[in-house]
Amino acid sequence: MTWLHTWTGLLLGWVLFAIFLTGTATYFRWEITQWMQPEVRRTGTPLAAAQAAAARLATIAADSPQWFVDLPDERTAATNLLWRAPGGGRRFGRETLDPATGSPVVARDTRGGEFFYRFHFQLQLPHPWGRYLAGVAAMFMFVALISGVVAHRRFFADFFTFRAGRPGLRSWLDFHNVTAVLALPFYFMITYSALVIFIAMYMPWGRQILAEPGTAPRAGTARNEAPRHARPEADRPWIAPAPLAPMLDAVGRAWGADGHTVKRIDVAERGTERCVVTFTRHGGAHVSLGAREQLRFDGVTGAALDPLPVAGGLGTATHDVLYGLHLARFAGPALRWLFFVMGLLGTTLVGTGLVMWTLKRRPQQTGARLSFGHGLVERLNIATIAGLPLAIAVLFWANRLLPVELAGRGDREVGCFLVAWGIALIHALVRPVMSAWREQLQLGAALFLLLPALDALTAGEHLRTALLQRNGAHLGFDAAMLGCGGLLLLAARRLRRRALPQPSAPPVLVAAAAAAKETAP
Repeated sequence: MTWLHTWTGLLLGWVLFAIFLTGTATYFRWEITQWMQPEVRRTGTPLAAAQAAAARLATIAADSPQWFVDLPDERTAATNLLWRAPGGGRRFGRETLDPATGSPVVARDTRGGEFFYRFHFQLQLPHPWGRYLAGVAAMFMFVALISGVVAHRRFFADFFTFRAGRPGLRSWLDFHNVTAVLALPFYFMITYSALVIFIAMYMPWGRQILAEPGTAPRAGTARNEAPRHARPEADRPWIAPAPLAPMLDAVGRAWGADGHTVKRIDVAERGTERCVVTFTRHGGAHVSLGAREQLRFDGVTGAALDPLPVAGGLGTATHDVLYGLHLARFAGPALRWLFFVMGLLGTTLVGTGLVMWTLKRRPQQTGARLSFGHGLVERLNIATIAGLPLAIAVLFWANRLLPVELAGRGDREVGCFLVAWGIALIHALVRPVMSAWREQLQLGAALFLLLPALDALTAGEHLRTALLQRNGAHLGFDAAMLGCGGLLLLAARRLRRRALPQPSAPPVLVAAAAAAKETAP
């Protein structure tokens, strides 16, 4: 079990670290987006925003076969419009509106917190390969958790004998045990639910069997009775949809006149007799994603429709609960912070495991030189544990420094992140181990600590607005960046006190020299 725990934790440990860190940031994805789009202000109510959005879409997307409207709430400041381009396909139009006026907001193009959300299960790889890699990593993590509990039967007792002051492997092992015990149920939940979310993609055979002619329909089909991507055929006349205003009035009467519970509007199959308008209520305290309340209207007559029947049985209900637990959209501020802290503990758990692998095997290295495999793990640890936070800081700096009107600006921000991470890897490969650790941690700390100052210099007017409106998302983000910088600075200072033996040359050069010596005549 010890061998299994070691190697399942190591082989994809760097991927797991990236997934845990970016997934933890995802708990505040909307707050991150608010900071990265300071032009968007918090005004108005969702119901008024819905009326303004309907009027705007009727002007700019009157012939679109499908509309989506995401309304503001306590965590999102703007109204986001999405509509399918006429003619079908996967072409969409997007626009961000001021919730109070309904006029377009000239906000900088950015991926915002959505980048972290997508990255933590797609890893910036083409679909579906990123999801497959994330799934394999989740399975490795699940096996590492089970084998770790079995192999370290005393780790609950060791939790109470934490020796932070002891140098070397002992203190790292104690720290690894502490982070494991503090949030062990969370690790099992988040890992297992990650596997369940995409279970139909990882194990599609059951769905394929049920989809064959003459077999029963797959569970959950009834939820999507109306085809979500259908469009009017070219030879059919366009049927004028009913106005949304009377439906909004009915929703206000059903869910409250203030409309704070309306989160999403979906208008499907516009221009056909099958047009359906669906209003989705804010999830609130519901854990299960399938427990969302909806009101449906006939998109042609405006008449209320019966709710869709709940389908799927126990399996679908279990999937929806685990999916909801993983996303934690039901969580209030206190519970969301608790999930965030446990996510950081999980990130630390993976990181300490990676460092322990190198510390445990360093005495086995001959002389001051590291073997190629050991040296490679050392360098990958540096590029991941220190380099990834550094790249995230560069992403935030790019958000403030790139010209607002730059074409493809959101993609350029992501490009800056990837380039910075690549440079961190190269730096880790060519610099001595401890020097690379310190330099990357110190640079990351400096970038995070200076980020609030950069925010004040480049978004001063928007920062003043945030102060006047007591926008906790914007101000809390700046405070969190100071905290991140402080943690990285503390890590860099501790490394300075505990210098490890330095290899005489970077492992890439050592391996190249050894290979040349072996092949020499």
